[in-house]
Amino acid sequence: MTWPSAGVRSTELLANHTSFRIGGPAEWFAEPHGLDELLGLLREANRQGILVSVIGGGTNLLVADRGVRGLVISLRRGRPFRLVEVLSQEGEPQVRVRCGSAVYTQQLVTLGGCHGWGGVDLLAGLPGQIGGAMVMNAQNIGQRVERIRVVSWAGSVQELTRDQLAFAYRYTRLPPGIVVDATLRFERADPTATVARIQHVLQHRNATQEVTLPSAGCAFKNPPGESAGRLIDRAGLKGARIGDARISPRHANFLVNLGRATCDDVLSLMDYVQRRVVRATGILLEPEVRLLGERW
Repeated sequence: MTWPSAGVRSTELLANHTSFRIGGPAEWFAEPHGLDELLGLLREANRQGILVSVIGGGTNLLVADRGVRGLVISLRRGRPFRLVEVLSQEGEPQVRVRCGSAVYTQQLVTLGGCHGWGGVDLLAGLPGQIGGAMVMNAQNIGQRVERIRVVSWAGSVQELTRDQLAFAYRYTRLPPGIVVDATLRFERADPTATVARIQHVLQHRNATQEVTLPSAGCAFKNPPGESAGRLIDRAGLKGARIGDARISPRHANFLVNLGRATCDDVLSLMDYVQRRVVRATGILLEPEVRLLGERW
């Protein structure tokens, strides 16, 4: 197989690209340096009938132990995908910011704190990159979105405005493809007060969430009017373990890797949690973490 980019690698271990530190190899793995290179890769994969997957910061992702067939793309090495550009002029009531999808959310939070972007504190402590946050509407980031640019699997570019995106809890209506950038709006605010709000959010997160062991963040979505963590805790499951996958004693909705956890360990523990919580409450928890690859 010949790719239009010299940077495509074979059998790249995906455990090295996820916060869970779990996952087998990608058949092909690419880190395009810009939009043209990304388009070339997607068009070639489409021509060859090769399945394409994308990973961002790898923070909400569980990769199968057997790995992933086809081409896996990461945008983190491409400079255009890591840029933050302020579009508004000084004195305008709002700040418009265009972010590449590989910008880490905490980079945006730091910039927003320094320059007084009101509302950026809602992203404080959120792991991963802007592209993944857009896909999941993480921390309700959709309320700040003006438009998103997406590249289809066939290699065409489409721009979507806010009213086309239908943001909801852990959901954004996006066409199949890869988010390459997003334009956000923030109010102008006092930088000192903004930094203070960010620090308060970070202190709360660090005190209540699992931050020391590899994980993929929250394992399950919150049911309407309920907290998945509270339901799991009430079922007496904090600290439960299968293999090296364990429910965090600090936050029951965090599943952590104690060192050698496999994808099957995590999925078996998630299945066990679902069955126990249904038995105790009648509520079936829906996974929030996304599975990439083939389990069997």
